[in-house]
Amino acid sequence: MPPEIKKITDKYACNSCHVLNKRVVGPSWKDLSQKKYSAKKMLKLIREPQPGNWPDYPPMAPIQTISSAEVKLVADWLNGLN
Repeated sequence: MPPEIKKITDKYACNSCHVLNKRVVGPSWKDLSQKKYSAKKMLKLIREPQPGNWPDYPPMAPIQTISSAEVKLVADWLNGLN
């Protein structure tokens, strides 16, 4: 994980539930990358989680304070994962 992404995911405690290659509480970063969410869609889902998108996982708590610029960085990184 690039340092600028880790800084964001640490700031919002994303890494408590998501890791690169395996399910923890939430889906792995690689599983999330398969959805190819746009930054706009990801921002909406972070602020207003839709549990139906990931039915086998506990619902995510909304994060209202994350900025669109932070989400764009994370979305671009996720969409670049193989």
